[in-house]
Amino acid sequence: MKRTLSALLVSSALLCAAALPAMAAEPAGNQTGDVAQIQEETMPDSVSYYGQIQEISRDENGAVTSLYLTSERYGEYVMQISPKTVWIDSGAYTASDPDTLAVGESVYVYHSPAATFSLPPQSEAFAVVRNFPQDVGAAQYHEVEAVTQNDDGSITITTDNGGLWINVAADAEVNTYAGETATLADVKAGDFVMAWYEIVLTSYPGQTGTGHLMILPAAEQTESDPAEAEVPAELPREGAELSIVLDGDMVLPVTGKVENGVAMVPVAAVAQVLGYEVTYAPGENGEGALVTVEDDSFRVNLNIGDNLIQGVTKIEGAVGMTAPMDYGAAPYIVDPGTTWAPAQLFEMLGQTVTLENGELSIQ
Repeated sequence: MKRTLSALLVSSALLCAAALPAMAAEPAGNQTGDVAQIQEETMPDSVSYYGQIQEISRDENGAVTSLYLTSERYGEYVMQISPKTVWIDSGAYTASDPDTLAVGESVYVYHSPAATFSLPPQSEAFAVVRNFPQDVGAAQYHEVEAVTQNDDGSITITTDNGGLWINVAADAEVNTYAGETATLADVKAGDFVMAWYEIVLTSYPGQTGTGHLMILPAAEQTESDPAEAEVPAELPREGAELSIVLDGDMVLPVTGKVENGVAMVPVAAVAQVLGYEVTYAPGENGEGALVTVEDDSFRVNLNIGDNLIQGVTKIEGAVGMTAPMDYGAAPYIVDPGTTWAPAQLFEMLGQTVTLENGELSIQ
């Protein structure tokens, strides 16, 4: 068995969502207080990119597999297309046919906040929006976090990590991606939707209204987090020791282990050999300790006892952070001070982590 444990890095220049307030951290500082503040920031459900198609890649059956786009504002980008990607005709409020896609067309793409550390960066596309009239707001992609029924028959959708409320009018046109008529009662928490609106009030949460809503199919609601999607289906038995090999040929004197189906490693022993700096900041009253692993341009924050692991850019003048990744286990500390955490954290720093026959390779 050989499986790649893959996590993606966010491109710090691409964290602005069209027509929505940007939600990104300021450049990381050197103080513990700055780190704590960064931890409280959250990423949007998706990131919006607007650009022109330069190349279209298709498979042997003609299905689109990727789009290479350029943008004066966001630069070059490669969007990876999958069967989960939805295609939206914004002007017609319907699904669109990707077979008619052409080089030179301008599109909005709603994609994962996580992106590869390559040039150009690559990310998973959730929705490709086409045909948006100049005088009408383009369709926006959202996850429904909560639905509130209002006295006037309308509903309010909470989305963007609680940062946006969308009021859907009682007489709004609601349809499915397949083109079937739906009702407000069909909108449930956990759904993914396209909503048409233009103005967002600059309050917190932001507020807007819509008269058009499209409910996306359940098949599109599968977990899109690449860090979780590519975790191996099988690992060595629970408690098994894992030899750790760095850069293809350096076998460490320490071993990893399998805990609750997750490949865990002693963080400092691995990080320092790879050239990363490891720091520890105690929490208040013995709780909330923070361990960081970083190089000159990026830092990974490990909150002890918290499953969510997050990376933050250190590049001066840039803003950006990865979406919090849940690798299935929380970092913890064993006396006299060894921090254990999922091996996948190193992929946030650009490493490739693979597991084959009980050997954990990081390079």
